[in-house]
Amino acid sequence: MTNQLKDLSVKASPGNTGHVSHTQTQPVLNVPMGLKRRHFMGTALALDAAALLAACGGGGSDTSAGSVSSSSSSSSSSSSSSSSSSSSSSSSSSSSSGSGSGSGSVAPTQWVVSTVAGTFFNGIFADGTGETATFDRPHGVAVDTSGNLYVADTNLKRIRKINPAGVVSTLAGIGDVGEIDGTGETANFRNPTGICLDTSGNLYTADFNRIRKITPSGVVSTFATGFNQPYHLAFDTSGYLYVADENTHSIKKVSPEGVVSTAAGVGVSGYLDGSAGTAKFNFPYGVTVDSSNNLYVADTINNRIRKIDPQGLVSNLAGTGAAGAVDGTGGTASFERPIGISVDTSGHVYVADYNNHRIRKISPEGVVS
Repeated sequence: MTNQLKDLSVKASPGNTGHVSHTQTQPVLNVPMGLKRRHFMGTALALDAAALLAACGGGGSDTSAGSVSSSSSSSSSSSSSSSSSSSSSSSSSSSSSGSGSGSGSVAPTQWVVSTVAGTFFNGIFADGTGETATFDRPHGVAVDTSGNLYVADTNLKRIRKINPAGVVSTLAGIGDVGEIDGTGETANFRNPTGICLDTSGNLYTADFNRIRKITPSGVVSTFATGFNQPYHLAFDTSGYLYVADENTHSIKKVSPEGVVSTAAGVGVSGYLDGSAGTAKFNFPYGVTVDSSNNLYVADTINNRIRKIDPQGLVSNLAGTGAAGAVDGTGGTASFERPIGISVDTSGHVYVADYNNHRIRKISPEGVVS
C-alpha cells in the first residue's frame, strides 16, 4: 500500500504564517507524515474534521485557529516532490474553479505539502522532534490557540502532542488496550479516532464505544458512553458535542453534562431526507458544525454530504448517491466514500473523498470542486 494523505492537520497559509486566506494563491499546508496512512476498506485516505477546520482557519468551536510552524527537513522536499504528479493533475480542475476580477486567467491554487512530524512506522514507538518521532495510523488531529497539535494515535493507543517547534510528546496513554481513566500514562485507550477541543482547551476523543475527555494537564476521564463505533466529533457554539456514530447510522448529541441523545437518524442504514426523527444515514463517519450551528455530515456509504439545520431538518447538500468523482452543483456532483469533513468561517465545506484520493470543496451555494 502506498503512502497517501490522511489528515490535514495544521494551519494553511501563504509563507507559513499560521493563517489561511482562501483568496491566496499559495497557501502552505503542513501534514504530519504519521497521518498519511490509515486502513479503511483496503485503501488509505481519510480526513479528520477538526483537523481540516483548523487547517482552513477556523469555523465552529471544536478547534481554534492557532499558529503553527512547520519543521524544515529534507523529507519535506521529498514529500512535496512525490506528490507533484497529483498536484499537477489537480491544477487543471483548480484553475477551472478559481475566481477573480479582470479578463485574465486566474492562476490555480498551489498547495505545498510538508512533514511536521513522524516517519514511516518501524514498529517502535518514539517521541521526539520531527521525523525522530513515530506514529501508527493516527486518525484525528486538532489544533489549539497556541499552535499545538493534538493527535489521536490510533494503533499506539495514545494522545500525542506536537508543539510549534515540531517536538512530539505523549499527553496521555500507556499504549496498551483498555478504558482506564487516569493521568498521563496511567490511563489507557482502546481505539482513539476523532479528536476535538472545547473552548477551555480540553480534548475529547472518540474511543471505541465512549467519548473520553483529556484536560490540558493530561487527566483522562470518561465523558459519555452509549455509542457504537463513534468516529469524528465536533462542538457547536453552545458547547454541545456532536458525534458521528457509525454503527448506529446516526448523529449523536452530547450535552455539556454528558447526556447523550440522538440528533438525527433512526438507527438503521438507508437514505432518507426529512426531519431528524425520520432521516436515514448509512455509516456516517464525519461531522462538523458551522458558526450558525448547521451540521454537515459525511454520509460515507451513501456517497453524499448531508446537512442538518438547527431545526433538525436533514437535506442533501451534495452527491448523487452513486460513486464517482464528478464536480458540479448539489445533486449533480458525485463522491466515493467521503469520510472527513470540515467547514471554514466563510461556509465552505471541505471533504476527504476517500476512494477518489481527493480533497473536495463545496461552496455555500453547493458548488462542488
